[in-house]
Amino acid sequence: MADTLLNSETHYTLTEDAILAHPWLSVSTFPDALTRPSVAMSPAGLESPKILIRTRGQRAPVEIRVNRLMPHSFLKSAEDAIDLLRLPDGWNSYSAKPVPRQTVIRAVCLLAEFLDEETPTPSVVPTVRGGIQIEWHTKGFDIEIYVESATSVSFYAEHLESGESCETPLAGNHHLLRSWLERISGK
Repeated sequence: MADTLLNSETHYTLTEDAILAHPWLSVSTFPDALTRPSVAMSPAGLESPKILIRTRGQRAPVEIRVNRLMPHSFLKSAEDAIDLLRLPDGWNSYSAKPVPRQTVIRAVCLLAEFLDEETPTPSVVPTVRGGIQIEWHTKGFDIEIYVESATSVSFYAEHLESGESCETPLAGNHHLLRSWLERISGK
């Protein structure tokens, strides 16, 4: 299990506590600041490889440690999600909301859970309501995960040729999302 680094001066919400309790993912916040996101990966061959993603800037920083080797698609997608923390109010020139830190954390947890070596790299985009959409449009499939908040996640999947589709909350349906992702992964 990854060592969870917690800032003793930070008061975590129940949602963050649940995320921190995950057996292979840890999240923490730190008061110091760097200017841009960074991704570091432990050298190959270590028994417990860790990936560390940090962002520093105007918003609260996020650090994520994963206690297993993660695919390149995770690194790229997690960095894209963390970059969304920089979006200000009205980022779309209208009244789009910034993406909250807890929503980014939830999105990165989902990426860590569902991406493997065969899964294509998804697009990670903000929504005007302050959420995150993780999406794949490939091989005749449209798969979209909607992370509206840390506690509200749903997904939509469609096979364009057959018209088969599914739209449902993620809670209790992880197996359904995994089966759709396996279809675009060639499994």
